[in-house]
Amino acid sequence: MNSFGKRGQGAPSGSNASILVIVIAAFIILYILFLPKGERDKILTTDASTAAKLVAGKLPGSTLINENPGTLTVLKSKEFDHSLPSFNLFTKKEDAVLKSIDSVNVGASRSGTRKRSFILVVTDKVENAKLSFTVNSHKGNLIITQNGNEVFRGEVDSFTEPLSIELEKENVFEFSTEPVPWYKPFTENSYDLREVKITGTVERLDNKEAVQTVILGTEEANLMDSATLSYFVDCSLKDVGRLDIYLNSNLLASKVPDCGSPEKWQVDPRDLRGGKNEFRFVAGEGTYLLDRLLLRTKLKEPIFPIYFFSLNNTVFRRVENNTINSTLNIMFLDDKERKTATIEINSQKTRVDTRQANFSKNIDSFLVAGSNFLRIVPETTLNIIELKLLLDCRKAEECG
Repeated sequence: MNSFGKRGQGAPSGSNASILVIVIAAFIILYILFLPKGERDKILTTDASTAAKLVAGKLPGSTLINENPGTLTVLKSKEFDHSLPSFNLFTKKEDAVLKSIDSVNVGASRSGTRKRSFILVVTDKVENAKLSFTVNSHKGNLIITQNGNEVFRGEVDSFTEPLSIELEKENVFEFSTEPVPWYKPFTENSYDLREVKITGTVERLDNKEAVQTVILGTEEANLMDSATLSYFVDCSLKDVGRLDIYLNSNLLASKVPDCGSPEKWQVDPRDLRGGKNEFRFVAGEGTYLLDRLLLRTKLKEPIFPIYFFSLNNTVFRRVENNTINSTLNIMFLDDKERKTATIEINSQKTRVDTRQANFSKNIDSFLVAGSNFLRIVPETTLNIIELKLLLDCRKAEECG
């Protein structure tokens, strides 16, 4: 009886304890709900949630940088000289026979006509062109046309002054006589011409132009800051005309050169390209010797990419106390070549010197709280496939 009664008395005390816990919990919840929002967030934000933000998802790491830099080039020189060979330019004028025909026989009668044509194609510049011939026998009037246009009509006894003509690129000359009138059915007009010639003063253009080629590397073309073309001209000022210079079909300069003096022209870097570039020199008239030709290019410093990242105070403290590691990983093209560079992290520097395809380094001591930057300055040309900066925990539970 007594033992049964004691068990019955213990039940209410346990029930009272449960009720007390519930009441206290309710008061705590109400207290939190009625707190200002900022204070309530401080209580509800735990270290576990901060760690979850740090790792950006899946343990054991957080990626601060994930880039593909590509090729970084080091400049071996900031100035390049490209020498061009010397050459002569000249235009030569000489008197020449452009066309010569021993004899031309033409005629016209009631029964038919005889005409004679020939073609003259002109490739050089011709001045003072003339048509001449002698007459062996004749009757009536002679007619001469050039490309369908009449240049002479009349009777020639034996010899006439040469005819001045203007030549085109292609010329068709035709010789004929006037037709016989209807009232003279048994007569014939005719001309027997000898030593038919077209002469003129020819300006030979074979050596009027010269093309010089310069090959530029892609890096030189892309980083070019300025360029100049210089040369020395030997000529006689009273005998020469303008000298035109073209770069890749664009007019670079056009002037009568200062004979016996150096010439220098600024070249727009945008007119030069990686690979083949052509300078074309065209003489107006006269004779020129171009010597000591030099294309000089000056390059600007390459701008290497800078990568920014930040660490909040919580993360930085964990880096300082060795809870979190910071690791820089670089994946190179596996070309077996030596790869050297300086890595700048904030105000500090570290070296890369490897032939391996992968480089890894802990950079805890380089980091600061807040904003950070990282830059790679190559000492050899680098082909970087991937650049990563990772945070990871030494022990997974320390980030949990």
